[in-house]
Amino acid sequence: MSYEIYASQWLNTAAPLSLASLRGRVVVVTAFQMLCPGCVINSLPQAKKLDTLFSRDDLRIIGLHSVFEHHEVMGPAALQAFAHEYRLNFPIAIDQACESGPLPRTMKEWGLGGTPSTIIFDRDGNLALKELGHLDDLRLGAFVGQLIAQQANRRDTNTGAAQAAVDQDGTQACGPTCTY
Repeated sequence: MSYEIYASQWLNTAAPLSLASLRGRVVVVTAFQMLCPGCVINSLPQAKKLDTLFSRDDLRIIGLHSVFEHHEVMGPAALQAFAHEYRLNFPIAIDQACESGPLPRTMKEWGLGGTPSTIIFDRDGNLALKELGHLDDLRLGAFVGQLIAQQANRRDTNTGAAQAAVDQDGTQACGPTCTY
């Protein structure tokens, strides 16, 4: 499975981002909705912490605003105000609407079951974790730290040779849920 971010608009970045352009770094994608209490209380503050604690040379955070309910009140202007008020300084992709139903395109193609969801890609662009719901801060930090260390060690012992990326299939969800 190839992972692409299908964004109708981006916030906090001068140009659209792609996972391919971020190869060489661990990438954490936080799928959220601004009206999801679990996202506001847990996952977005966690993403902010990761963004400030780790070097951007090692780790990039991307917010993925994936609206599958209350579409009429969660538009780009509201999200921009929300991001400003909550001081979300990392890039945020607004997931493209899908004509075939309420699920936005990236959420549907990635098989995400709802919000909050955490999706992590290693430095080679391989899916390392996809989880619905809040992850414990210590568990997430340890996992990200291990990915960064493993990749750094591989580069040190591999004389810079690139590893071949192997796509992994995710599982399909029955339908989205807000976990709070």
